[in-house]
Amino acid sequence: MRRTSGLACALMIGTLLTGLASPVQAQGRCGPHGEIVKVLNGKYQENRRALGLINEKAVLEVYISRKGTWTMLVTDPSGTTCILAAGDAWDEAPVLAQGTGI
Repeated sequence: MRRTSGLACALMIGTLLTGLASPVQAQGRCGPHGEIVKVLNGKYQENRRALGLINEKAVLEVYISRKGTWTMLVTDPSGTTCILAAGDAWDEAPVLAQGTGI
């Protein structure tokens, strides 16, 4: 069984989401990282709260606002950033001290 790379999975998810979006929503889903982050900060008051590598080939970021809106981005080595998903009502699980809870 062949394993799919994280970047391939991210691109498949992005393609699926773009395919499900209306033409208006699909426009502007990718662009320079700085420009997309500027819109998330300015228009939605979203700030980066999580960051991770996808097989050292891309960066996944999660931006969240105090109102609960959120956006997931993936950025490739060339600096092109695409919106993977976005939504409302983000809820984070509380951070527990090690050895407590589940």
